[in-house]
Amino acid sequence: MKPEDIQRLNKEDLERYLAAYFAGERQLAFLKPLSKRFPQASFYVVGGAVRDAILGRSTKDFDLVVRQVDLDELSAALGETGRVDLVGRNFGVLKYTAGDRLPGDGAVDVAWPRTEIAGKSGGYRDFRVQADSALSIERDLARRDFSVNAIAFDLRAGLVTDPFHGLDDLRHRVIRAVGVPAERFQEDYSRMLRAIRFACQLGFQIEPQTWEALVRVMPHLDDVRAIGTREERVVPYETASKEFLKALAAEPVRALDLFEESGVLFRLIPELLPLRGCRQPKNHHSEGDVWTHTKLAVANLVSPEFAAFFPGERPTPEAIMAVLLHDIAKPQTAAWNGDKATFYGHPERGAETARQIANRLKFSSVDGLAVETQRLAELVRLHLFPNMIDAVNARKSTLARHFLADRTLGRELLHLAFADASASIPENGRPDLTNLKTTLAAVTALEREFGAAAAKPSRLASGEDVMAITGAGPGPEVGHFLAELHEAQLNGQVNDHEQAIAFIRAMHGGEK
Repeated sequence: MKPEDIQRLNKEDLERYLAAYFAGERQLAFLKPLSKRFPQASFYVVGGAVRDAILGRSTKDFDLVVRQVDLDELSAALGETGRVDLVGRNFGVLKYTAGDRLPGDGAVDVAWPRTEIAGKSGGYRDFRVQADSALSIERDLARRDFSVNAIAFDLRAGLVTDPFHGLDDLRHRVIRAVGVPAERFQEDYSRMLRAIRFACQLGFQIEPQTWEALVRVMPHLDDVRAIGTREERVVPYETASKEFLKALAAEPVRALDLFEESGVLFRLIPELLPLRGCRQPKNHHSEGDVWTHTKLAVANLVSPEFAAFFPGERPTPEAIMAVLLHDIAKPQTAAWNGDKATFYGHPERGAETARQIANRLKFSSVDGLAVETQRLAELVRLHLFPNMIDAVNARKSTLARHFLADRTLGRELLHLAFADASASIPENGRPDLTNLKTTLAAVTALEREFGAAAAKPSRLASGEDVMAITGAGPGPEVGHFLAELHEAQLNGQVNDHEQAIAFIRAMHGGEK
């Protein structure tokens, strides 16, 4: 069934669909014997799993709420078929992983119904939690962030509980806070970032009152609090970066717009603010200032032209961040002489700034998105290279080192160069991608001929061979001979050990 058909079902048909859907989920197979063990209990799938089932999105993230059963008895019963981690025993939360006797693809959170009283600091851990197996499912859902996440499905009765009209919001593709939006955000400031992330991942609009409260409360994102003798951020950078990077990865253009309009972007990355109004020479950049250029470059990563240039490829979160930061140092390096301008050194200074930003925001802590500090800095440092290299006459070993030694990084660099060149619009209105096409063709041909061996060819001669022939000691001179040998291999001049020895001898004789 198509997602749009699921969302058009009436409540009774939707309940039948969800019953069949969850009955087929391997991760929930453990509930069948558990249901027989505790006939008085109610078992609910809640939150994102229900939302995604209705939207036709796959998920492995299952949250269960179990009523009318003692937590210790529940834990003991679960322990008979798998592993139980008491991750939040005091809060009525268990994490269950199925053992060998049952199917299962991951851990499932199992909890009693809970209420939460926020400490009003905006910290996502600043809650006083009360768990009670007799608490109604409606009370549990009332503590949740958004209506689309406040839907429960009773697995035993086959009924949907939807006290905050999340089904309607799913049908209308809306992110709406549960209850009073400002109160929801003041309980946990990270919910503001999560609203933007959900909007980008699901393609939803943020309901006007929820958006207004989000913008109004957003200045608190930078709040700090005293913990003993030190201060810490109420919303840790790790938490903010997770939501930020996930939103960018899902829909880069919309995420950038929402983060800018809400006030998030320049709070997290104030180094981007000087790009606004940083002018560029019109003969090369008729599109406008550096910020306009940067946003256009990000948009180019998801353009039809990108898809045609790189069939079947998608930009990584690391590449998206590199595009966002590639000209971060232009304001500091701009020098004008009449209508002409230079930005000497902006790739190198930008790389250092990108490194500082990535370290501060702890990008590398975000699991699954792989935005590594050194790689990000390297992309920014090299962002001009693919559009400026003379690929026709370039050494093949140079192309292999930059684009094939680490193929993922090499593709990211090409994606970055495409985004940059496509957003650099001369006065005639036609970006020049000629050199980049030549570079891409040369890299493609090299990879097709040699594969991974282009960057790391089979060793036909060793450093010891070079030293024996030339009399050189260990050091750069030996590396120079081996680099030339590598180039000769890629050019087809050397194919075996004997030819390699002859090449080194000829090269040594020619250098005398």
